Amino acid sequence: MDDGLSGESVSRSDAFRKYLSALRGRVGDAKYKSWFIDLGLADMNEDCVTLSTGSEAKRDMIDNRFMPILADTWRQEIGPVRKMLLTVQKNLSDAAAKVARQEEIRMRRNGVATGLADGRPAAGVRSSGGGQPSPAPGSSSPASGSYANGSFGAAAAEKAAPRAVDLNDIATAPDPRRTFEAFAVGRSNQIAWAAAQRAVAQGPARELIYIYGQSGVGKTHLLHAIAHEWAREPARGRSAYITYSNFSNACVAAIWSNSVKVFQNALLENDLLSVDDIHFLANKTRTQEELLNVIDAALDSGKQVVIAGELPPSKLAEAGINERLADRLTGGICAPVDSCDEALRLEVLKKRARDAAVQCEIADEVLAFIARTFTKSMRETIGALNQLTLMYGGERTVVDLDQAKTVLKSLMENRKGAATISDAMASGADAFGLKLEDITGRAQPQRIVRARHAIVWCAREVLKESFPSIGKSLKRDHTTVMSSYRRAQALLERDKAFQEAVRRIREALES
Repeated sequence: MDDGLSGESVSRSDAFRKYLSALRGRVGDAKYKSWFIDLGLADMNEDCVTLSTGSEAKRDMIDNRFMPILADTWRQEIGPVRKMLLTVQKNLSDAAAKVARQEEIRMRRNGVATGLADGRPAAGVRSSGGGQPSPAPGSSSPASGSYANGSFGAAAAEKAAPRAVDLNDIATAPDPRRTFEAFAVGRSNQIAWAAAQRAVAQGPARELIYIYGQSGVGKTHLLHAIAHEWAREPARGRSAYITYSNFSNACVAAIWSNSVKVFQNALLENDLLSVDDIHFLANKTRTQEELLNVIDAALDSGKQVVIAGELPPSKLAEAGINERLADRLTGGICAPVDSCDEALRLEVLKKRARDAAVQCEIADEVLAFIARTFTKSMRETIGALNQLTLMYGGERTVVDLDQAKTVLKSLMENRKGAATISDAMASGADAFGLKLEDITGRAQPQRIVRARHAIVWCAREVLKESFPSIGKSLKRDHTTVMSSYRRAQALLERDKAFQEAVRRIREALES
Protein backbone atom coordinates (compact mmCIF):
# COMPACT_ATOMS: atom_id res chain seq x y z
CA MET A 1 0.00 0.00 0.00
CA ASP A 2 1.24 3.47 -0.86
CA ASP A 3 1.73 5.40 2.37
CA GLY A 4 2.15 8.70 0.54
CA LEU A 5 5.88 8.98 1.19
CA SER A 6 8.45 8.67 -1.56
CA GLY A 7 11.73 6.89 -1.05
CA GLU A 8 13.49 10.23 -1.43
CA SER A 9 11.50 11.86 1.39
CA VAL A 10 12.12 8.89 3.65
CA SER A 11 15.86 9.03 2.97
CA ARG A 12 15.87 12.80 3.61
CA SER A 13 14.10 12.26 6.90
CA ASP A 14 16.49 9.48 7.94
CA ALA A 15 19.50 11.56 6.94
CA PHE A 16 18.28 14.52 8.97
CA ARG A 17 17.63 12.37 12.04
CA LYS A 18 21.17 11.02 11.72
CA TYR A 19 22.45 14.58 11.40
CA LEU A 20 20.61 15.79 14.50
CA SER A 21 21.89 12.84 16.51
CA ALA A 22 25.48 13.58 15.48
CA LEU A 23 25.02 17.30 16.22
CA ARG A 24 23.69 16.51 19.68
CA GLY A 25 26.65 14.28 20.41
CA ARG A 26 29.04 16.95 19.23
CA VAL A 27 27.71 19.98 21.14
CA GLY A 28 26.27 18.19 24.18
CA ASP A 29 22.73 18.02 25.56
CA ALA A 30 22.74 21.45 27.17
CA LYS A 31 23.66 23.41 24.03
CA TYR A 32 21.48 21.17 21.88
CA LYS A 33 18.37 21.78 23.99
CA SER A 34 19.09 25.52 24.16
CA TRP A 35 19.70 26.12 20.46
CA PHE A 36 18.86 23.16 18.23
CA ILE A 37 15.85 21.39 19.72
CA ASP A 38 13.52 22.92 17.08
CA LEU A 39 15.97 22.71 14.17
CA GLY A 40 14.23 21.68 10.96
CA LEU A 41 15.24 20.76 7.40
CA ALA A 42 13.69 23.23 4.96
CA ASP A 43 15.48 22.13 1.79
CA MET A 44 18.50 20.18 0.66
CA ASN A 45 20.33 19.52 -2.58
CA GLU A 46 23.91 18.84 -3.64
CA ASP A 47 24.75 22.54 -3.60
CA CYS A 48 22.92 23.94 -0.58
CA VAL A 49 21.22 22.81 2.63
CA THR A 50 18.65 25.13 4.22
CA LEU A 51 17.86 24.57 7.89
CA SER A 52 15.13 26.34 9.84
CA THR A 53 14.67 27.46 13.42
CA GLY A 54 11.89 29.05 15.42
CA SER A 55 12.73 32.74 15.73
CA GLU A 56 14.71 35.60 14.22
CA ALA A 57 16.78 35.98 17.39
CA LYS A 58 17.69 32.31 17.48
CA ARG A 59 18.51 32.32 13.77
CA ASP A 60 20.88 35.26 14.20
CA MET A 61 22.62 33.69 17.17
CA ILE A 62 23.02 30.29 15.50
CA ASP A 63 24.19 31.93 12.27
CA ASN A 64 26.88 33.91 14.09
CA ARG A 65 28.03 31.36 16.66
CA PHE A 66 27.28 27.86 15.43
CA MET A 67 27.11 27.84 11.62
CA PRO A 68 30.65 26.44 11.14
CA ILE A 69 29.90 23.46 13.39
CA LEU A 70 26.51 22.90 11.72
CA ALA A 71 28.10 22.80 8.29
CA ASP A 72 31.04 20.68 9.41
CA THR A 73 28.76 18.12 11.08
CA TRP A 74 26.69 17.87 7.90
CA ARG A 75 29.79 17.27 5.78
CA GLN A 76 31.07 14.60 8.15
CA GLU A 77 27.80 12.74 8.66
CA ILE A 78 25.76 13.27 5.48
CA GLY A 79 28.08 14.39 2.70
CA PRO A 80 29.65 17.35 0.90
CA VAL A 81 27.68 20.56 0.52
CA ARG A 82 28.88 23.91 -0.80
CA LYS A 83 26.87 26.15 1.52
CA MET A 84 24.40 26.01 4.39
CA LEU A 85 21.66 28.56 5.05
CA LEU A 86 19.38 29.17 8.01
CA THR A 87 15.86 30.57 7.89
CA VAL A 88 12.93 31.08 10.27
CA GLN A 89 10.12 28.56 10.22
CA LYS A 90 7.41 31.21 10.39
CA ASN A 91 8.92 32.95 7.37
CA LEU A 92 8.81 29.67 5.47
CA SER A 93 5.14 29.12 6.21
CA ASP A 94 4.23 32.73 5.47
CA ALA A 95 6.11 32.62 2.17
CA ALA A 96 4.46 29.34 1.20
CA ALA A 97 1.02 30.74 1.98
CA LYS A 98 1.73 33.87 -0.07
CA VAL A 99 2.91 31.83 -3.04
CA ALA A 100 -0.15 29.59 -2.79
CA ARG A 101 -2.51 32.58 -2.78
CA GLN A 102 -0.79 34.15 -5.77
CA GLU A 103 -0.81 30.86 -7.67
CA GLU A 104 -4.52 30.43 -6.99
CA ILE A 105 -5.27 33.90 -8.35
CA ARG A 106 -3.08 33.31 -11.41
CA MET A 107 -4.69 29.96 -12.20
CA ARG A 108 -8.21 31.38 -11.88
CA ARG A 109 -7.37 34.26 -14.18
CA ASN A 110 -5.68 32.04 -16.75
CA GLY A 111 -8.41 29.44 -16.49
CA VAL A 112 -11.19 31.87 -17.37
CA ALA A 113 -9.14 33.39 -20.17
CA THR A 114 -8.56 29.93 -21.67
CA GLY A 115 -12.22 28.95 -21.37
CA LEU A 116 -13.37 32.11 -23.18
CA ALA A 117 -10.67 32.11 -25.84
CA ASP A 118 -10.78 28.60 -27.25
CA GLY A 119 -14.36 27.58 -26.49
CA ARG A 120 -13.27 24.90 -23.98
CA PRO A 121 -14.15 25.16 -20.30
CA ALA A 122 -11.40 26.23 -17.96
CA ALA A 123 -9.81 23.90 -15.41
CA GLY A 124 -12.30 23.09 -12.64
CA VAL A 125 -15.27 24.14 -14.89
CA ARG A 126 -17.50 21.93 -17.04
CA SER A 127 -19.85 22.83 -19.85
CA SER A 128 -23.56 23.05 -19.04
CA GLY A 129 -24.67 22.59 -22.65
CA GLY A 130 -25.42 26.10 -23.82
CA GLY A 131 -21.82 27.16 -24.19
CA GLN A 132 -21.87 28.74 -20.74
CA PRO A 133 -19.62 27.03 -18.22
CA SER A 134 -21.04 25.78 -14.96
CA PRO A 135 -19.11 24.80 -11.89
CA ALA A 136 -17.74 21.30 -11.65
CA PRO A 137 -18.63 19.30 -8.56
CA GLY A 138 -16.77 20.64 -5.58
CA SER A 139 -15.86 23.94 -7.24
CA SER A 140 -17.16 27.35 -6.20
CA SER A 141 -20.56 28.53 -7.38
CA PRO A 142 -20.94 31.58 -9.65
CA ALA A 143 -22.03 33.67 -6.73
CA SER A 144 -18.83 32.92 -4.85
CA GLY A 145 -16.32 33.85 -7.52
CA SER A 146 -16.80 31.69 -10.62
CA TYR A 147 -18.05 33.02 -13.97
CA ALA A 148 -21.36 34.86 -13.56
CA ASN A 149 -23.25 37.09 -16.03
CA GLY A 150 -20.09 37.68 -18.07
CA SER A 151 -18.11 38.98 -15.09
CA PHE A 152 -15.54 37.26 -12.90
CA GLY A 153 -16.23 37.77 -9.23
CA ALA A 154 -12.68 37.06 -8.06
CA ALA A 155 -11.25 39.57 -10.54
CA ALA A 156 -13.65 42.17 -9.23
CA ALA A 157 -12.63 41.34 -5.67
CA GLU A 158 -8.98 41.83 -6.63
CA LYS A 159 -9.78 45.45 -7.45
CA ALA A 160 -10.91 46.14 -3.92
CA ALA A 161 -9.35 48.99 -1.98
CA PRO A 162 -5.57 48.51 -1.47
CA ARG A 163 -4.52 47.27 1.93
CA ALA A 164 -2.03 49.18 4.06
CA VAL A 165 1.54 47.92 4.07
CA ASP A 166 2.88 47.08 7.51
CA LEU A 167 6.54 48.13 7.66
CA ASN A 168 7.05 45.71 10.53
CA ASP A 169 6.69 42.93 7.96
CA ILE A 170 9.23 44.55 5.61
CA ALA A 171 11.94 46.14 7.73
CA THR A 172 14.45 44.16 9.77
CA ALA A 173 15.61 45.34 13.18
CA PRO A 174 19.34 46.22 13.17
CA ASP A 175 21.60 43.72 14.90
CA PRO A 176 22.58 45.25 18.27
CA ARG A 177 26.12 43.92 17.86
CA ARG A 178 26.72 45.71 14.55
CA THR A 179 27.55 49.22 15.67
CA PHE A 180 30.17 51.77 14.64
CA GLU A 181 32.04 51.00 17.87
CA ALA A 182 32.29 47.32 16.93
CA PHE A 183 33.49 48.06 13.37
CA ALA A 184 37.24 47.81 12.75
CA VAL A 185 38.52 50.42 10.30
CA GLY A 186 41.49 49.80 8.01
CA ARG A 187 42.81 50.65 4.57
CA SER A 188 40.33 48.31 2.89
CA ASN A 189 37.21 50.06 4.22
CA GLN A 190 38.22 53.65 4.95
CA ILE A 191 36.13 55.12 2.13
CA ALA A 192 33.04 53.13 3.09
CA TRP A 193 33.54 54.15 6.74
CA ALA A 194 33.69 57.82 5.74
CA ALA A 195 30.53 57.41 3.63
CA ALA A 196 28.71 55.79 6.55
CA GLN A 197 29.71 58.68 8.80
CA ARG A 198 28.46 61.09 6.13
CA ALA A 199 25.07 59.33 6.14
CA VAL A 200 24.43 60.25 9.78
CA ALA A 201 26.13 63.65 9.80
CA GLN A 202 24.09 66.78 10.44
CA GLY A 203 24.29 69.58 7.91
CA PRO A 204 25.43 68.20 4.54
CA ALA A 205 22.81 67.76 1.84
CA ARG A 206 21.57 64.18 1.69
CA GLU A 207 23.03 62.14 -1.15
CA LEU A 208 22.48 58.58 -2.29
CA ILE A 209 25.25 56.34 -0.89
CA TYR A 210 26.21 53.07 -2.56
CA ILE A 211 28.49 50.77 -0.54
CA TYR A 212 29.87 47.86 -2.57
CA GLY A 213 32.27 44.96 -2.18
CA GLN A 214 32.38 41.19 -2.21
CA SER A 215 30.56 39.06 0.34
CA GLY A 216 31.83 39.09 3.90
CA VAL A 217 33.70 42.42 3.96
CA GLY A 218 31.37 44.38 6.28
CA LYS A 219 28.74 46.07 4.08
CA THR A 220 25.80 44.84 6.14
CA HIS A 221 27.58 45.76 9.36
CA LEU A 222 27.88 49.35 8.13
CA LEU A 223 24.18 49.51 7.18
CA HIS A 224 23.19 48.28 10.63
CA ALA A 225 25.63 50.70 12.28
CA ILE A 226 24.15 53.61 10.33
CA ALA A 227 20.68 52.63 11.53
CA HIS A 228 21.83 52.44 15.17
CA GLU A 229 23.57 55.81 15.00
CA TRP A 230 20.55 57.38 13.28
CA ALA A 231 18.26 56.20 16.07
CA ARG A 232 20.37 57.95 18.73
CA GLU A 233 18.95 61.29 17.59
CA PRO A 234 15.15 61.01 17.53
CA ALA A 235 14.96 64.35 15.71
CA ARG A 236 16.39 62.66 12.62
CA GLY A 237 13.13 60.75 12.18
CA ARG A 238 12.34 57.15 11.39
CA SER A 239 14.59 54.64 9.66
CA ALA A 240 14.15 51.26 7.97
CA TYR A 241 16.72 48.60 7.05
CA ILE A 242 15.34 46.29 4.35
CA THR A 243 16.90 43.19 2.83
CA TYR A 244 16.62 42.66 -0.92
CA SER A 245 14.32 39.64 -0.37
CA ASN A 246 11.89 41.55 1.86
CA PHE A 247 11.82 44.43 -0.60
CA SER A 248 11.20 42.11 -3.54
CA ASN A 249 8.49 40.08 -1.76
CA ALA A 250 6.70 43.22 -0.55
CA CYS A 251 6.88 44.73 -4.02
CA VAL A 252 5.38 41.62 -5.61
CA ALA A 253 2.61 41.54 -3.00
CA ALA A 254 1.87 45.24 -3.63
CA ILE A 255 1.60 44.63 -7.37
CA TRP A 256 -0.71 41.65 -6.89
CA SER A 257 -2.95 43.57 -4.49
CA ASN A 258 -2.96 46.77 -6.57
CA SER A 259 -1.36 48.69 -3.69
CA VAL A 260 1.97 49.85 -5.13
CA LYS A 261 1.32 53.45 -4.13
CA VAL A 262 0.57 52.38 -0.57
CA PHE A 263 3.82 50.37 -0.56
CA GLN A 264 5.82 53.37 -1.78
CA ASN A 265 4.26 55.72 0.76
CA ALA A 266 5.02 53.30 3.59
CA LEU A 267 8.71 53.32 2.62
CA LEU A 268 8.78 57.09 2.20
CA GLU A 269 7.59 57.59 5.78
CA ASN A 270 11.21 56.87 6.75
CA ASP A 271 13.88 59.55 6.79
CA LEU A 272 16.62 56.89 6.42
CA LEU A 273 16.05 54.02 4.02
CA SER A 274 18.68 51.26 3.67
CA VAL A 275 18.39 48.41 1.15
CA ASP A 276 20.91 45.55 1.28
CA ASP A 277 22.27 43.19 -1.43
CA ILE A 278 20.83 45.02 -4.42
CA HIS A 279 22.75 42.75 -6.82
CA PHE A 280 20.21 39.99 -6.09
CA LEU A 281 17.54 42.13 -7.78
CA ALA A 282 19.26 41.59 -11.15
CA ASN A 283 16.72 41.03 -13.97
CA LYS A 284 13.75 41.68 -11.63
CA THR A 285 12.59 44.52 -13.84
CA ARG A 286 9.46 45.69 -12.06
CA THR A 287 11.02 45.50 -8.59
CA GLN A 288 13.97 47.58 -9.79
CA GLU A 289 11.60 50.15 -11.27
CA GLU A 290 9.76 50.53 -7.97
CA LEU A 291 13.05 50.80 -6.07
CA LEU A 292 14.17 53.54 -8.46
CA ASN A 293 10.88 55.39 -7.94
CA VAL A 294 11.29 55.20 -4.17
CA ILE A 295 14.93 56.38 -4.32
CA ASP A 296 14.04 59.35 -6.50
CA ALA A 297 11.11 60.37 -4.30
CA ALA A 298 13.16 59.96 -1.10
CA LEU A 299 16.08 62.05 -2.38
CA ASP A 300 13.71 64.73 -3.68
CA SER A 301 12.27 64.94 -0.16
CA GLY A 302 15.70 65.36 1.44
CA LYS A 303 15.78 61.86 2.92
CA GLN A 304 18.88 59.67 3.26
CA VAL A 305 19.14 56.52 1.13
CA VAL A 306 21.91 53.94 1.55
CA ILE A 307 22.23 50.96 -0.80
CA ALA A 308 24.65 48.01 -0.52
CA GLY A 309 25.66 45.43 -3.10
CA GLU A 310 28.53 43.32 -4.35
CA LEU A 311 29.05 44.85 -7.78
CA PRO A 312 31.05 47.99 -8.60
CA PRO A 313 29.00 50.70 -10.36
CA SER A 314 30.54 49.92 -13.76
CA LYS A 315 29.32 46.29 -13.59
CA LEU A 316 25.72 46.88 -12.47
CA ALA A 317 24.06 47.33 -15.86
CA GLU A 318 25.78 44.39 -17.53
CA ALA A 319 24.76 42.17 -14.60
CA GLY A 320 21.06 42.89 -15.13
CA ILE A 321 20.42 46.04 -13.10
CA ASN A 322 18.18 48.65 -14.74
CA GLU A 323 20.41 51.18 -16.53
CA ARG A 324 18.62 54.14 -14.94
CA LEU A 325 18.98 52.59 -11.49
CA ALA A 326 22.66 51.81 -12.14
CA ASP A 327 23.19 55.38 -13.32
CA ARG A 328 21.50 56.73 -10.20
CA LEU A 329 23.78 54.68 -7.95
CA THR A 330 26.84 55.75 -9.94
CA GLY A 331 25.88 59.39 -9.53
CA GLY A 332 25.81 59.21 -5.74
CA ILE A 333 28.62 58.55 -3.28
CA CYS A 334 30.20 55.25 -4.33
CA ALA A 335 32.14 53.66 -1.47
CA PRO A 336 34.13 50.47 -2.09
CA VAL A 337 34.94 47.92 0.61
CA ASP A 338 37.91 45.75 -0.33
CA SER A 339 38.92 42.40 1.13
CA CYS A 340 40.34 42.77 4.61
CA ASP A 341 44.08 42.43 5.06
CA GLU A 342 45.58 40.44 7.90
CA ALA A 343 45.97 43.43 10.20
CA LEU A 344 42.30 44.32 9.91
CA ARG A 345 41.18 40.73 10.38
CA LEU A 346 43.24 40.60 13.57
CA GLU A 347 41.72 43.87 14.81
CA VAL A 348 38.21 42.49 14.23
CA LEU A 349 39.07 39.29 16.09
CA LYS A 350 40.44 41.24 19.05
CA LYS A 351 37.23 43.29 19.24
CA ARG A 352 35.09 40.15 19.02
CA ALA A 353 37.13 38.28 21.62
CA ARG A 354 37.07 41.26 23.98
CA ASP A 355 33.29 41.71 23.73
CA ALA A 356 32.31 38.02 23.74
CA ALA A 357 30.25 36.87 26.71
CA VAL A 358 32.49 33.88 27.48
CA GLN A 359 34.65 32.72 30.38
CA CYS A 360 37.62 31.57 28.33
CA GLU A 361 40.44 33.78 27.07
CA ILE A 362 41.80 33.37 23.54
CA ALA A 363 45.58 33.81 23.40
CA ASP A 364 46.92 36.53 21.12
CA GLU A 365 48.91 33.99 19.11
CA VAL A 366 45.66 32.12 18.41
CA LEU A 367 43.95 35.25 17.15
CA ALA A 368 46.97 35.96 14.93
CA PHE A 369 46.85 32.39 13.60
CA ILE A 370 43.15 32.69 12.73
CA ALA A 371 43.72 36.07 11.04
CA ARG A 372 46.41 34.74 8.71
CA THR A 373 44.80 31.33 8.08
CA PHE A 374 41.10 32.03 7.46
CA THR A 375 41.34 34.64 4.74
CA LYS A 376 38.45 33.92 2.38
CA SER A 377 36.15 36.45 4.01
CA MET A 378 35.57 38.14 7.34
CA ARG A 379 32.69 35.73 7.92
CA GLU A 380 35.08 32.80 7.64
CA THR A 381 37.51 34.50 10.03
CA ILE A 382 34.80 35.19 12.63
CA GLY A 383 33.37 31.71 12.14
CA ALA A 384 36.67 30.18 13.21
CA LEU A 385 36.69 32.29 16.37
CA ASN A 386 33.06 31.34 17.05
CA GLN A 387 33.97 27.66 16.88
CA LEU A 388 36.61 28.17 19.56
CA THR A 389 34.25 30.06 21.85
CA LEU A 390 31.63 27.36 21.29
CA MET A 391 33.98 24.68 22.57
CA TYR A 392 35.73 26.62 25.35
CA GLY A 393 33.35 29.50 26.13
CA GLY A 394 32.10 27.95 29.36
CA GLU A 395 35.57 27.13 30.73
CA ARG A 396 37.89 29.37 32.71
CA THR A 397 40.94 28.69 30.61
CA VAL A 398 43.35 30.32 28.18
CA VAL A 399 43.01 28.70 24.76
CA ASP A 400 46.49 28.13 23.34
CA LEU A 401 47.59 27.49 19.75
CA ASP A 402 47.67 23.69 20.02
CA GLN A 403 44.12 23.60 21.39
CA ALA A 404 42.95 26.00 18.66
CA LYS A 405 44.49 23.93 15.86
CA THR A 406 42.80 20.79 17.21
CA VAL A 407 39.36 22.43 17.30
CA LEU A 408 39.81 24.15 13.94
CA LYS A 409 41.28 21.11 12.18
CA SER A 410 38.07 20.24 10.34
CA LEU A 411 37.56 23.82 9.19
CA MET A 412 41.12 23.96 7.92
CA GLU A 413 40.70 20.68 6.05
CA ASN A 414 37.43 21.81 4.47
CA ARG A 415 39.02 24.96 3.08
CA LYS A 416 42.07 23.18 1.69
CA GLY A 417 42.54 23.24 -2.04
CA ALA A 418 45.33 23.35 -4.52
CA ALA A 419 47.18 26.54 -3.62
CA THR A 420 48.30 28.67 -6.55
CA ILE A 421 50.84 31.39 -7.25
CA SER A 422 47.98 33.88 -6.89
CA ASP A 423 47.46 32.58 -3.34
CA ALA A 424 51.17 33.06 -2.65
CA MET A 425 51.00 36.62 -3.97
CA ALA A 426 47.94 37.44 -1.84
CA SER A 427 49.57 35.93 1.27
CA GLY A 428 52.80 37.80 0.52
CA ALA A 429 50.95 41.09 0.20
CA ASP A 430 49.28 40.39 3.56
CA ALA A 431 52.55 39.43 5.25
CA PHE A 432 54.33 42.63 4.14
CA GLY A 433 51.33 44.98 4.47
CA LEU A 434 51.08 45.70 0.74
CA LYS A 435 48.41 45.80 -1.94
CA LEU A 436 48.36 43.09 -4.57
CA GLU A 437 49.11 45.59 -7.32
CA ASP A 438 52.33 46.53 -5.50
CA ILE A 439 53.62 43.01 -6.05
CA THR A 440 53.21 43.07 -9.82
CA GLY A 441 54.03 46.77 -10.27
CA ARG A 442 57.35 48.32 -11.25
CA ALA A 443 58.11 50.08 -7.96
CA GLN A 444 61.37 49.06 -6.26
CA PRO A 445 61.20 50.12 -2.57
CA GLN A 446 62.96 47.62 -0.35
CA ARG A 447 59.77 46.33 1.34
CA ILE A 448 58.13 45.54 -2.01
CA VAL A 449 61.28 43.91 -3.39
CA ARG A 450 61.65 41.74 -0.29
CA ALA A 451 57.98 40.71 -0.60
CA ARG A 452 58.64 39.57 -4.16
CA HIS A 453 61.66 37.57 -2.98
CA ALA A 454 59.52 35.82 -0.34
CA ILE A 455 56.75 35.04 -2.83
CA VAL A 456 59.21 33.63 -5.36
CA TRP A 457 60.82 31.40 -2.73
CA CYS A 458 57.46 30.06 -1.49
CA ALA A 459 56.13 29.53 -5.02
CA ARG A 460 59.27 27.55 -5.86
CA GLU A 461 59.73 25.57 -2.63
CA VAL A 462 56.15 25.12 -1.42
CA LEU A 463 54.16 25.07 -4.67
CA LYS A 464 56.95 23.54 -6.80
CA GLU A 465 56.26 26.01 -9.62
CA SER A 466 58.72 26.61 -12.44
CA PHE A 467 60.62 29.88 -12.71
CA PRO A 468 58.90 30.80 -16.02
CA SER A 469 55.40 30.28 -14.54
CA ILE A 470 56.33 32.34 -11.46
CA GLY A 471 57.72 35.07 -13.70
CA LYS A 472 54.54 35.13 -15.77
CA SER A 473 52.40 35.71 -12.67
CA LEU A 474 54.72 38.40 -11.32
CA LYS A 475 55.13 39.99 -14.78
CA ARG A 476 58.88 39.38 -14.73
CA ASP A 477 61.18 37.30 -16.92
CA HIS A 478 62.46 34.00 -15.55
CA THR A 479 66.04 35.22 -15.10
CA THR A 480 64.81 37.99 -12.76
CA VAL A 481 62.82 35.40 -10.84
CA MET A 482 65.87 33.14 -10.51
CA SER A 483 67.87 36.05 -9.11
CA SER A 484 65.05 36.83 -6.69
CA TYR A 485 65.04 33.21 -5.48
CA ARG A 486 68.78 33.33 -4.73
CA ARG A 487 68.36 36.58 -2.79
CA ALA A 488 65.52 35.02 -0.80
CA GLN A 489 67.78 32.11 0.18
CA ALA A 490 70.40 34.56 1.41
CA LEU A 491 67.85 36.57 3.42
CA LEU A 492 66.49 33.41 5.05
CA GLU A 493 69.92 32.71 6.53
CA ARG A 494 70.31 36.04 8.32
CA ASP A 495 67.08 38.11 8.45
CA LYS A 496 64.58 37.13 11.16
CA ALA A 497 61.86 39.47 9.91
CA PHE A 498 62.12 37.93 6.46
CA GLN A 499 62.06 34.44 7.98
CA GLU A 500 58.83 35.31 9.83
CA ALA A 501 57.19 36.67 6.68
CA VAL A 502 58.09 33.52 4.72
CA ARG A 503 56.75 31.39 7.56
CA ARG A 504 53.42 33.20 7.42
CA ILE A 505 53.16 32.84 3.64
CA ARG A 506 54.08 29.17 3.83
CA GLU A 507 51.57 28.54 6.62
CA ALA A 508 48.81 30.18 4.58
CA LEU A 509 49.62 28.02 1.55
CA GLU A 510 49.81 24.79 3.51
CA SER A 511 46.77 25.34 5.72
